[in-house]
Amino acid sequence: MDENMKSLINEFCKINNKGWIKSKYKSYGNVGLTFENEINKKIDSMFFPDYKDIEIKCSTRFSRYPLHLFNTAFDGPTFPEINRIIEKYGYPDKDISDKNIFIATLNCKNPCCVNNNFKFKFEIDKRSEILILCVYNKNNELIERESFVYLDKLKDHLCLKLNKLALIRASKKIIDDVIYYRYYSLELYKLKSFETFLNLLERGIIEISIVARLIKSGDKIGTYSNKSLEFTIKKNFISLLFDKIHYLEAG
Repeated sequence: MDENMKSLINEFCKINNKGWIKSKYKSYGNVGLTFENEINKKIDSMFFPDYKDIEIKCSTRFSRYPLHLFNTAFDGPTFPEINRIIEKYGYPDKDISDKNIFIATLNCKNPCCVNNNFKFKFEIDKRSEILILCVYNKNNELIERESFVYLDKLKDHLCLKLNKLALIRASKKIIDDVIYYRYYSLELYKLKSFETFLNLLERGIIEISIVARLIKSGDKIGTYSNKSLEFTIKKNFISLLFDKIHYLEAG
C-alpha cells in the first residue's frame, strides 16, 4: 500500500470518529460531496482524481445505484454529436414538450429499445479503434453506425481518473428534514487494466448511459443539464475491474 492510500485511511478514520455528520448539500450525490467537504476538497468538474491520485466514490448502505466510473462525450462524426442524436432520435420532454430529450442506459451486448421507436447498442470496433453506437429499427435492421468515441480517449479517462479507487460507504438518517451521514467502511482498489475494461464492456457488464435532459427550474430552465456518455458498473462487479488492496470497517 502506498503513502497516498495510507493518508486517505487516516483521513477516513478521523471522519469516522466524528460520528454522524450533517450533510452540507441537498443535491444529488451529497453523500460524496459531504465527505469531500470533510477532507477540504472543493467542488469542481476537473477530470482528475479527488484525493491526490485516488478517486473517491461514496455510497449509502442500501443504495442500489451502480458505481459511476466517468463521463465523456462523442468524438464524432459531428460536433457536438449528441445534438444530432437528440434531433434524430430524441423524444419530447414531458414538461417542456417543444424540446427533445434522450436518456437511455445501453450496453455492447443487447440492443435496447428507446421510446418504443428504435433500438440502440454500442459496439467496440478494434480495427478502427472506436466505440460506436449502432441504431436499429423495430425489425432489428441496422439504420446507422455513425456516432463514436475514440478508444484512446476512454483509456486516458479511465487510467487517469480511476487508476486507484476508494469506495466509502455511509449510513444515513434524517432528522427534521436534515440529512446526516456516518461513514463506516473504506475499500481501496487498483485498476486491473484497460483491456479488462474493454472486455467488461463487450460482455455488457459495464453499461453506458446517454444522458441529455433538461433543466426544469431557475435561470437556465429549458437548457440541457447533461449531454454526455456515463460509464457505470454495478457494485457487485467491482472486483472484475479492480483488485482490492485494503478493506477497513470502522463500525
